[in-house]
Amino acid sequence: MPENQLVPLESITYFFTRSKDVHEENGTLFVTLFARLTREFTKSGGQKKVESVWVDIEEKKMEHATKQMMVLPNYIHRYNISKEVFWGLFKVSADCRKELYYVTPFSILK
Repeated sequence: MPENQLVPLESITYFFTRSKDVHEENGTLFVTLFARLTREFTKSGGQKKVESVWVDIEEKKMEHATKQMMVLPNYIHRYNISKEVFWGLFKVSADCRKELYYVTPFSILK
C-alpha cells in the first residue's frame, strides 16, 4: 500500500479513566487523583491509535485532602462509554474539572 494512502477507519471507542492513589514520599503521605478522556481509533487490519482529549491530575498532602478525597478507595477505573457521554464529560471538564474525579458514568459493556 502506498505511504500516502489512508487506511480505512473501522471504529472509534471512547473511554473515561479515573484513579486515586495514596502514597508516601519522604515520610509525607499524599493523595493523587487522576482523570482522563481518551478515544481509541481502530483501523482495518487492527492498527490502533489512542488520543488523549482531556487529562487532569491533582495531588495534595494528606492533611490538605478533602473528606470527599479521603473516602474514595484506591482504584483505577476505565469505563468504555458512548460518544454522547464522552462529549458530555468533556463539556463538564471545561467548567467543573474536579467533579470528574467523583463521577461514575454509564458504561458500555463488552
